[in-house]
Amino acid sequence: MEENVTKIKIPLPPNDPSGGEAEWVWAEPEGNNTYVLKNVPTFVKGLSYGDVVKTRIEDDVPVFEDVVQRGGHSTYRIYANSDRRSPEVMKAIQTLEKMHCEMENATDKIVGVDVLPEADIYAVYKVLDDAERTGILEFQEGHCGHPLRT
Repeated sequence: MEENVTKIKIPLPPNDPSGGEAEWVWAEPEGNNTYVLKNVPTFVKGLSYGDVVKTRIEDDVPVFEDVVQRGGHSTYRIYANSDRRSPEVMKAIQTLEKMHCEMENATDKIVGVDVLPEADIYAVYKVLDDAERTGILEFQEGHCGHPLRT
């Protein structure tokens, strides 16, 4: 992890399936209560790695308030139907990594997927969709920051 980073709190909606009240993510200060997200927000929706966010301070902790600028990344969550280290899940993950995606393990069954700006979002989605249709995993889109075809 980079040296000049801090944790910021991103509140989750009540009764969130993660079971938590907030997700804590690493972010690099940019000034005037703004930060650049430096890891994958696995549970929160609407945010991706590289997004610039505005915070407010509560009890000496920066708390997410709004998005200032998008970083061009997209975020997915993989829910492995077995263990995330099973051969089938690992094959899907390795395929995604070759397609300009980076993984961040959240639990034994949940993996955050950072889809880098240079990735083909449609090809990434197809890999995830195919894996879901064959019963290897389930996935959710946390945020799509890639430009879409019209």
